[in-house]
Amino acid sequence: MDIFLLKASYPLDELTIQELKDLIQNANTAKNQDIALLMNADSWNNYESQGLVVLAYNEHEELLGALSAIDLFGLNTYEWSVVVHSDYRRQGIGTALVQGFINALVERGATGDMGVSFNDVAGHHFLQKLGYEYNSSEATLQAAAESCELSKDILVRPFIEQDRDILVTLMHDGFGDISEETDELINFNTTTPGRLLNMVELNQQVVATVSIVENEVGVWVTAFTVQQSLRDQGIGSAVLQWAKNYAHQKQQQKVLLDVEIDNRNALSVYQKAGFTSVQQVDYFIKK
Repeated sequence: MDIFLLKASYPLDELTIQELKDLIQNANTAKNQDIALLMNADSWNNYESQGLVVLAYNEHEELLGALSAIDLFGLNTYEWSVVVHSDYRRQGIGTALVQGFINALVERGATGDMGVSFNDVAGHHFLQKLGYEYNSSEATLQAAAESCELSKDILVRPFIEQDRDILVTLMHDGFGDISEETDELINFNTTTPGRLLNMVELNQQVVATVSIVENEVGVWVTAFTVQQSLRDQGIGSAVLQWAKNYAHQKQQQKVLLDVEIDNRNALSVYQKAGFTSVQQVDYFIKK
């Protein structure tokens, strides 16, 4: 069987999006594992998203498989995942897609990539066979959007330029980010539609930061960290209540967030705030 590869950048045309949706529908078999999440489906038609797809067709112009990759933070590094039609697996299509993707990375001068898989044997084996090794895991948690009584001591407000220095400190202490990475975060979350960068005040002092991403799935909480010396004092819980209330006001149904599974303290805070785990995603990097 001849395989023909085609590359396309986001945003994708409607015909390609429908082909991808049909492919994913064919491949979705496991409960609570929607491949559309790994394939960045909510970004395919977003003009602001930096991403690409590699598509594999046969001689009858049938879509046999696809690789979707996204540069989430504008750093020219890509997270990617592959899906192949159930009738055409174990025929080298996935490997061909990855090779096409690697060629695209060279063309773009990319600085790195990370393969993404659900926590399953087949996905792990595929990535390991390609020379990738396990790096980390994240759980996706969700809670229902609802009207909440908010803390009178906590104020969540949009980022302003005067917050830059304190945000650099918060991001370094919370995630180990350097100042250049925080600058990228600021630029991305203050210029991209559907994203909001917020600062959290307690008694008129900035004590935390949280970013919000709103899409068709719901309201996502990202880049959320509290000043180290003030943790375990209820600030995180208050911000999560604010997020649920914000989603309710936006007429969304749920609030979602990702957390590294070995971050037990954060997991405990989220669970106490009513968040439950819906799936796990594993990340692999090139050896």
